[in-house]
Amino acid sequence: MHRFLRSLAAAMLALLVTSPALAAGGYRALDGPQPANDPDKIEVIEFFWYGCPHCYRFEPMIQQWAQQEKAPNVEFRHVPAILSRAWELHGRAFYAAKVMGVLDRFHQPMFDKLHEDHRGLSNEDEIRDFVDSLGIDGDQFVKTMNSFAVDTKIRRARSLQKAYGVSGTPTVVIDGRYVTSGSMAGSLQRMIQVINDRVAAARSESG
Repeated sequence: MHRFLRSLAAAMLALLVTSPALAAGGYRALDGPQPANDPDKIEVIEFFWYGCPHCYRFEPMIQQWAQQEKAPNVEFRHVPAILSRAWELHGRAFYAAKVMGVLDRFHQPMFDKLHEDHRGLSNEDEIRDFVDSLGIDGDQFVKTMNSFAVDTKIRRARSLQKAYGVSGTPTVVIDGRYVTSGSMAGSLQRMIQVINDRVAAARSESG
């Protein structure tokens, strides 16, 4: 029995040592870094979905980091992941709120509605009614969701998602070349540490 337990422990240790996520310090490096919107900034992007419970738990962590911990030369932004038709609908809602200048009134209430009230907001009519309840013009909001401006932003989100190999959420990209997630970092809390570590590395490498 003791020999079996020692063998099992050795096997588990070998698995941990050879785990790509742990070997890479909780992140993976991209072969082809992507340019930032502002070359003078270190860009941190969170790919998210409003319906994702992990994103909902991560949101206050990343917001606290963005407001209190990130350095002045770091730019943070959300990008909706587009992994299904339902995810695209919510991505369009995110960008509509952004285009209309009401993201601060929409973003957290959208999360709360889905995860506290357990409302799917799975079609445009439900989103229209929800947005109306926030004091935002629901008809204009849905029209904006289907506008050329939002179409363009959705195409860009898909392109970034493909370039970074995003397959789940939340996924965070640092400086266009480092990618981390809860599974790679080991926990949502440790993602923040990995983000800070990679930001520091990017700053050091840029001189």
